[in-house]
Amino acid sequence: MSSERRGGLLIPTDGESAEELAVQVLGWQGSLVKDITLFGSRVSVLARVDEEAHAFRQQTNTPPITDRASVALWEWPELTAPPSVVALSAVMATGARWQQGMKAVSGFAGFSSTVLLLTQDTPAPTSCLADAERYGVWVVRAGSSDTVVEHQGRVGPVATARPTTVTRWTEELVYARLIEDGLVEASPAR
Repeated sequence: MSSERRGGLLIPTDGESAEELAVQVLGWQGSLVKDITLFGSRVSVLARVDEEAHAFRQQTNTPPITDRASVALWEWPELTAPPSVVALSAVMATGARWQQGMKAVSGFAGFSSTVLLLTQDTPAPTSCLADAERYGVWVVRAGSSDTVVEHQGRVGPVATARPTTVTRWTEELVYARLIEDGLVEASPAR
């Protein structure tokens, strides 16, 4: 990925995706999983990988567990679950209309930062920005000539969010996609 800054704007130079441009303009770090379906919404996820936890999971040959019931059993007895490899940094979505993208990301407020990606050249409508303010959603416009942060949202999950079985299951789903996409090395077969 390469881009060039001009007057505070990020100009794409290699045909980068809107998600890649958003990550760059926001200055965030992590591995980008594009087009994953979580809870019925098609989103992209920016995730931080805990290299130490991943190394442990490789040594113990513990692949991602994507069965929700199995993840739920990790709570009993306590402290028997393998370490979490992935922490969600952001959930991003686009839509044919901004309302569709907002609907897709607003449900992830308890997991991480949320980003609405607008792939248009015109500024976001005021109604979009009002909803973004209400839900703490970042709005990034990736037009044909520049990428601009239209609204600064909340960093991280909402303050009242607590980790749950669903949070851990979602992390395992993203971990599985990171391996599937070749962004993280799979555990060696025994």
